Amino acid sequence: MLTRWTKSTMLLLMGVALMYGQNVTILAIKGDVQVEQAGGWQKATAGMKLSESQKIKLGAQSYAALVSSTNKTRELRQPGVYTLSQLFAQATEDNAYASRYTGYLTNQAIASGGGRASGKTLGAVTRSTMAPTPRVPAQTAFYPDRILLSWERVPNPEGYIIEILDEAGQVVYNTQVPPDKNFVEINSENKFKSGVCYYWHVSTRRHASLRSTNLCFRLLTPEQVANLRKEEESLRRSLDLNTALGQAILGGFYEMNGMYAYALDAYTQATNLEPGTDGYIALRDGLIDRVVRQPVSE
Repeated sequence: MLTRWTKSTMLLLMGVALMYGQNVTILAIKGDVQVEQAGGWQKATAGMKLSESQKIKLGAQSYAALVSSTNKTRELRQPGVYTLSQLFAQATEDNAYASRYTGYLTNQAIASGGGRASGKTLGAVTRSTMAPTPRVPAQTAFYPDRILLSWERVPNPEGYIIEILDEAGQVVYNTQVPPDKNFVEINSENKFKSGVCYYWHVSTRRHASLRSTNLCFRLLTPEQVANLRKEEESLRRSLDLNTALGQAILGGFYEMNGMYAYALDAYTQATNLEPGTDGYIALRDGLIDRVVRQPVSE
């Protein structure tokens, strides 16, 4: 039996450890995951900061993605009790290509309020519930050979109509996709100029006159393409893109460089690989809100 003084001392020491040793963040979480706290086990949440001296416990069919303060990462899927210091002692060395984007994701997980998406829909507001809502944030940048536009599905659309307009409001490209698709991928083939703003909207064939709000996108310049593709290739080689964490880090690269449509695609891949995982859901569903709050500097 611990004395009152001993219990108080333990609580104080644990508090000091958390104050000065908060060096592991739970990036994403699913199922029965608990962390060791003073007096027992506590339910874990995405965005929670921990000391490496603490333990984490996974139940059956659970998942946790962890990031250390030095941007080392671990994914846990097997039930059991793990000591964080031992986990990260076994982790691979810091990934120079991934560390910047891992740190960005960690900050987003902490800011998301324990992995909960904001629930707000900002920026892409449609004029009618019969008009599709774009999923791509405004001001997104694209590689010239991969313009990726997507939108929310609507009931009985009979197909979707996508139009791209120049700065003068003239339609310079249009296409249609069947009702079971809610995205289109376009190779510009020199149809568009780099660095200028083009606008796009989407409507249904059933209600063709009810269009979504016009949203701007731009193509990266040749210099930007060369620099970003070089870094992207190095990053891809360093990640396991068959894992949700690898896709999330790739999404962080895209988001930090203003390529929001690609970021959305990568975060969606992460949620598909680990369905129902808090943290990855917040990254996917909170993208538009983050772009509105923190626009990329020109």
